[in-house]
Amino acid sequence: RIGISYTGIFESEGYGTPYEKGHLSSLRLPGNRFYLKIAEDIHHKKKMACIDCHTREEVMGNGTSYAHYEEQLEIGCTVCHSEKPGLTRKGNKLTNVKKEQGRYFLVGRNNDQHYPLKPPGKTSCRYPGHRRLSCESCHSSWVPQCYGCHAKRDKRETHLDKLTLKETKGWWEEGRSYIRYEKPMLAVWGKKVVIVTPGCQDVVTLIDEKGKIEGGFNRFTMAAINPHTTQAKGRDCADCHSSSKTLGLGEGTVLKKDGKWAFIPIDQGVDTLNGRTVGFDNFVTIDGKALQHGSRKDLRPFNGEELHRILRVGLCLRCHKTYDDPVYTNYDPKKKCPVYKEP
Repeated sequence: RIGISYTGIFESEGYGTPYEKGHLSSLRLPGNRFYLKIAEDIHHKKKMACIDCHTREEVMGNGTSYAHYEEQLEIGCTVCHSEKPGLTRKGNKLTNVKKEQGRYFLVGRNNDQHYPLKPPGKTSCRYPGHRRLSCESCHSSWVPQCYGCHAKRDKRETHLDKLTLKETKGWWEEGRSYIRYEKPMLAVWGKKVVIVTPGCQDVVTLIDEKGKIEGGFNRFTMAAINPHTTQAKGRDCADCHSSSKTLGLGEGTVLKKDGKWAFIPIDQGVDTLNGRTVGFDNFVTIDGKALQHGSRKDLRPFNGEELHRILRVGLCLRCHKTYDDPVYTNYDPKKKCPVYKEP
């Protein structure tokens, strides 16, 4: 969905809302799929095309078969937004980055427009407490989130095998629980904080030739993504430090009582053959126990210490609203506030 997200389009549920004079929405994609118009990526707003950033080797390949998409990628935000832009992650030079009169520009491949390249802000982007944040974790305003992939295989019927073009035993049906776009969830990939979204949250039911359930399984996975919904202004402090959804806990209520954190989720999961699942948007418990898999070995939710440290800053935001507040200089998470008594 990155392509349509870049243009500010979110494929919505099939309800056809918001209604137009009592009728279903007229905003539809091919296949009669409803959509909502949300914030477009700042680069799309500036009339930039995909090939203005992404290289020939990324799009067409360089002769190597990669196991994962990120291994083929060369472009990241800092390739352009740095003090000396123009060199990809793999050391290749971007041919459309030019230096003219002491300033760097990216030249549009389709429109020949010159886009001035600016390094990250010296304050918020380089704040010590944000050193692990990827650019997109703060500057992406939304991400498509499809929760709950319900798949059923019924051996009483057949299905067309798209590779052999032959009818084969077993009819497959697929549905979902719900979709969202707001409050992109954060997690840790290696040494960086990134955005994650449901990869596959499979609830699979298997039906035999007699119509009886013969088995099934559940497996929930979160996957890292750069949603390509970049905005010039980053998310505010409360979007992370006071949002249970952003932190991977899911929608719900965070409490602190007698010095201990607690969380009450809204999504309570669904009943399946293998018991009740976790909530679809619950990636981690308040104590840092992972509830779902990561799509890579080193992709994980925040651990307990990280969660508690992030949430504690959220308690400070009522009085100390910005990162440049003196209280956050040499911030010590163990230091007690002289004014506010923590629960």
